[in-house]
Amino acid sequence: MDDIRDIKGPVGLPAGLSGLGLALALALLAVGGLAVWRWRRERCAPGRRALARVRAGLAALTADAPDLDDRDYYYRLAALAREALAARFALPATAMTTAEILPRLDALPGAEREALAGLFARADGARYAGREVAGADRLGDTQAVARLAARGLAC
Repeated sequence: MDDIRDIKGPVGLPAGLSGLGLALALALLAVGGLAVWRWRRERCAPGRRALARVRAGLAALTADAPDLDDRDYYYRLAALAREALAARFALPATAMTTAEILPRLDALPGAEREALAGLFARADGARYAGREVAGADRLGDTQAVARLAARGLAC
């Protein structure tokens, strides 16, 4: 007989250790889940703060609107729209011209894209050419920026 094998039966674990191991595994899973949740939340925090600033700026602009002419109103509204675009899409919109921003609005649904394109066109006309803007357009443009700032972030 050349084949000698030492065959032993399975070794059992002590009964108290299996419950402790299960508890440790669940605790480790909970701590890992909490760490991932916190990491994702902190990663989006700057964008959330920027959108909160935009919403606060819109509230202040709405309060100041009766005292502002179209030029001043659209300077502030276009700046808020650019901040919202920068926060939502990681786009350096605050340092871009309208011509550079418009081709990059493809991530938005059609109605929102058209509303923002109209806003920037009216803002450029009011700010640089002194064109007057109708009250309904002012309201629609403000609502377009509010919708942009109200949507959550993708992260």
